[in-house]
Amino acid sequence: MDKVDLLGFGVAAVDDIVQVPAFPAAGSKTHITSIQRQGGGQCATALVAAARLGLRCRYAGVLGRNELSDFVRQTLERHGIEVIERHAHPEAMPCYSMVVVDCSTGERTILSYLRGMVAPDDIGAEIISASRCLFVDHHFPAASVEACRIARRLGIPIVADLERVDDGAVREILRLAGHLILPWRVARAVTGEREAERAAAALWLPGRACAAVTDGARGCWFATGPAGHEVRHQPAFPVTAADTTGCGDVFHGAYAAALLGGRPPEQAIRFAAAAAALKACCSGGQAGCPDRAAVERFLSSF
Repeated sequence: MDKVDLLGFGVAAVDDIVQVPAFPAAGSKTHITSIQRQGGGQCATALVAAARLGLRCRYAGVLGRNELSDFVRQTLERHGIEVIERHAHPEAMPCYSMVVVDCSTGERTILSYLRGMVAPDDIGAEIISASRCLFVDHHFPAASVEACRIARRLGIPIVADLERVDDGAVREILRLAGHLILPWRVARAVTGEREAERAAAALWLPGRACAAVTDGARGCWFATGPAGHEVRHQPAFPVTAADTTGCGDVFHGAYAAALLGGRPPEQAIRFAAAAAALKACCSGGQAGCPDRAAVERFLSSF
């Protein structure tokens, strides 16, 4: 198997993005201003972000033989992302999401249907060893744990994006990830801390290269170094948000791209924050992923 930069193991989604003038109150009505179908999902969007930034990427999720799976397959392949399909799972479906975007604020509300997803059953050392970095999210936790264990054994860095930590397998991923980037609500639940800075410090473990906590417009707190005692703050870059869909996923993909490009974690965090800020200016998750030239131009202005 040819070597790739980033192997993604997790969820891919089809997002129907519905824009409304303002999010409606319960029991009320509102007009839709636009509807578009785009690719989404934590893992798939992180891969698209990384591919846009120059990485060679591979997706190890399961897709079936149906309209939604074909849409994901075509979207990934359009970005040059290889899809591993060793075994037929015709019944499998990606996640389907309806994303309601409040045009007055750029904030989004996501309604997801996950029941058609099938966990991969063939992620082994051959596939993982043919990558420079492994990306995992919290979907398919039992299989993800095994993938992380193989990656650790092979010395391959692991970047993790966990939006829930509610069972033993996900907590094991939390322990194994060398580059852990959590949203503040999850970090608070995991650590019990009331401040993001303290949560970042609590998430650092011996041997972990970076433990980071992201909190939207408030920025990112991260602990790095051999002891992890120094927690730094990366402010969010000031932009006018049009749609925050996928910002966290783009952050993770851009972090992996910067890391594999030779940047230390503190510089990778800054690069990722810039990529996420640029994505927030565009509608959609994957459609708003910036390329490397755009991120570098944006960073040069600060």
